[in-house]
Amino acid sequence: MADPHRLARSNYVPRIIGFLFSFLVISLLVFEKGWSYWYFAFMIPYFLIYPHLVMLASKLAPDKKSIEVGAMMFDAFVLGIWTANIHFFMWLSFAFLTSTVLNHTMVGGYRKLLKAIPLFIIGAIIGGFMTGFQLELEAAYYIEFMAMAALLIYIVGAAGTFYRQARRLAEIKMELEEKNQQLNDAIQTLHDTKDELVEKAHQAGMAELATGVLHNVGNILNSVNISADIIRETVQDTKLEKFKKANRLLEEHKDNFEDFIINNPKGKNLLNYYLKLEEPLDKEFEKLEEQTSRLVDKVQLIKEVIESQQDYAKVGLVNEKVQIEEIVEDTLKLQSGSIERHGLHIEKDFDNTESVVVQKSKLIHILINLFKNAKESMEELPSEEKKLTISTWQDSEEVYLSVSDKGEGIAEEEKGKVFKHGFTTKEKGNGFGLHTCANYMSEMGGDITVDSEGTGKGATFTICLPKEEEHK
Repeated sequence: MADPHRLARSNYVPRIIGFLFSFLVISLLVFEKGWSYWYFAFMIPYFLIYPHLVMLASKLAPDKKSIEVGAMMFDAFVLGIWTANIHFFMWLSFAFLTSTVLNHTMVGGYRKLLKAIPLFIIGAIIGGFMTGFQLELEAAYYIEFMAMAALLIYIVGAAGTFYRQARRLAEIKMELEEKNQQLNDAIQTLHDTKDELVEKAHQAGMAELATGVLHNVGNILNSVNISADIIRETVQDTKLEKFKKANRLLEEHKDNFEDFIINNPKGKNLLNYYLKLEEPLDKEFEKLEEQTSRLVDKVQLIKEVIESQQDYAKVGLVNEKVQIEEIVEDTLKLQSGSIERHGLHIEKDFDNTESVVVQKSKLIHILINLFKNAKESMEELPSEEKKLTISTWQDSEEVYLSVSDKGEGIAEEEKGKVFKHGFTTKEKGNGFGLHTCANYMSEMGGDITVDSEGTGKGATFTICLPKEEEHK
């Protein structure tokens, strides 16, 4: 069985302790005032069994905070009914109201409190009609002392819960600081190895690919740095120090805690502070958890990009049998940073094609060039229209791969020129990219063609390669 939601875990022990003392105090009232023993028929299920049922329900649905929130609302209503059924005995009624205020304000602030108090009042009114609104505000001294003790123990238990949460937050802070340092070391290592990576790429004929990889790693590192900054700011602005100061004030008055809480203005302010603390701590934890997960994802992506580049750098100019779809996936991984930064939507339509024999470094160079041209041709389009469609299929002799964009397109008179040396439609272009792609395809026994319905209607580049047996 899964662990329950952390809100249910936080409330479980305080609820058990508070309900147990409530059961004992009401039991003493029953005996002292001669009330009906039917009280026990309702007390035992609610005060002794119900808390465990709430925990069980939370274990069965650990991702649903709503179970514990609903239970808290139910508590507010039922405790209002019990307030009337104990004839508004002052100390226990005060304890019921205080626990309702404390729980809901700590969890949801004043907004949650404004939902709970009406339920408590409605419950008290319904209970009042059930009992005729009888008032017995006082009881024997030992019962009053037990009710006061129950309230005090509940408040201390709630404060202890927040203290443990603060300790856990401090531990998370230390862990994040350590991981942040490790991340900074990794980033520094990446910067230190940049020149070495470029040199190796040149030696293997992969200089352009390595430059693209480093560019994409740089894009991903921007996201990493943003998350690291958010974590650092969250840690620097944490409410932990103020919480520790409040705990020290609580420790100083632990011997006269009841008087301090009830009569000392600082005690009342301290209680209000505890009531407001849950929400900011919860937000800090969620922010740290979110950014830590984002860091892990981005660092893993950097690792995959570099590993893919290294695999192709080692291959060099060796012919290999490959699945063309795998080359596409690796190219998309290498270009992931650029794809994300430019907001491209990738649509894949892959057939189950047979193997082809290619030089991986050359084929991936071709695909990167096609992706780059498609990205640049769609720069002026709105984000939702920047779609790049990649398809693969085959016939009896060859395997095909097409890259289609929704960009500027190609005029009819220019279709026959795009693969010629020096031809370009870009202001700062050199006309080498597609010409090199055509040469690489010829060297691998394949071909590359282009189709476009005209200016502004996008373009489709198609490469074809002989199947493995045809290549032989």
